[in-house]
Amino acid sequence: MRVFVLIFVIPFLLPGLKAQEIAVPGTLKGFVGQSFQKYPRVAEMVDLVRMSEVKVSLGKAGYLPVASGDLSYRRQYPTPTIQFPMGQGQLQDIRFLPADNYNASVSLVQPVIDLRTSATVNKAKSELETSKDNLENFKIQLAYQVAQVYYSIIFLNKSLVVQQEQINLLQSTLQQITVKVKNGDALSYDLVSTQVKYTNAENFYTDLTTQLNKQYNMLGMLTGNSGSRYLSDTVVDQSTFGVATDSIMALAYQNNPELRVAGDKIRSASWDIVSANRNFLPTMNLMAGLGVKNGFMPNIDAAAFNYYVGGGITIPILAASRPGLQKKMATIQLNASKQALEAQKVNLNKDLLNALDDIAKNQKKLAGADTLIRQAQLARELAADRYKYGVITNLDLLTSLTNYKDAQLSRLQFEYNLLLSRMELCRLAGIRWW
Repeated sequence: MRVFVLIFVIPFLLPGLKAQEIAVPGTLKGFVGQSFQKYPRVAEMVDLVRMSEVKVSLGKAGYLPVASGDLSYRRQYPTPTIQFPMGQGQLQDIRFLPADNYNASVSLVQPVIDLRTSATVNKAKSELETSKDNLENFKIQLAYQVAQVYYSIIFLNKSLVVQQEQINLLQSTLQQITVKVKNGDALSYDLVSTQVKYTNAENFYTDLTTQLNKQYNMLGMLTGNSGSRYLSDTVVDQSTFGVATDSIMALAYQNNPELRVAGDKIRSASWDIVSANRNFLPTMNLMAGLGVKNGFMPNIDAAAFNYYVGGGITIPILAASRPGLQKKMATIQLNASKQALEAQKVNLNKDLLNALDDIAKNQKKLAGADTLIRQAQLARELAADRYKYGVITNLDLLTSLTNYKDAQLSRLQFEYNLLLSRMELCRLAGIRWW
């Protein structure tokens, strides 16, 4: 029910909305700028925009005159003749057409009334807007992808720090247990189980390192950078990608690039209907030409200068393009485009609500994470003291160490998930921060 209420209410909130400002690090903006310059897919879509611009120019060429040259020779047989008496019983053959026909001419056709051309130009302009919106949509997707990789590297670096601390604690515990085993105060089982924990911690550290390298590879692919460890940012502001949610729905309806593309397709389909309707209309052209040809009396074999000026009207009666079928197809396409827009609106509302729910969920989890870390740290310190005096077992000590590490990593995960949820909300709203 919430979705349908939003669909009804949001259009009344659109006027007067302004995009919200998002504060992000300058380093991230620099990476986004590099991706726009280096990622080949951007250049491909820029070329598609240029091609659409050429289509507009090509459509406008329908208003311009068309000139053509003609050079021909034709041998005609038989050549009609008429015999005329010349006196004294003699007859002479008179030809009205030459046997050898020569023609060299230049003709010009200038459209005067042609409403089809304007529809073609407007359709091309609509496709140009679609290409521009597709480019902008891709840039938005690319910018947020770069941001996701950027912050994943930061959080992986933070996770590596936590994991290294865990390894150091396990290494210290392992040394302590080794001494206890030598003194007979601990069992070999305690030593082996601690070694297993230590090895697992090192393996997890290796996994995190591998993930970090993969993220650097992804960032390099998007931005053209090479190598790794060149990202020095470590601070994540709690307000990063923070956006006011009271008007986010209306803002998304105004700026979401996918909705804009869907609207462009509707306008393009509308011009297809207009073009089909105008195929029934007549066109008027002015025509002119000049050249040299033979066949003019009295000397039909001699080449002579000639010209013509005139006009003509072309009235479609039974066109090969079948305008009726074209209109039917265009109408179906228009209805399909409208339905696609409505489906896009429903999906957008669903995604926005999911993003808002994810933000609320991760904020709640993050709020209790610090308390959990303090409790886990206190439990770890108490376990370490008690283990020295043999009050608890080695398993209890290892559990306290693992719980402390898990609490720290969980907090980082909650923080990262919250950032991703805010980022997704901004992306859906079409907010540009670069």
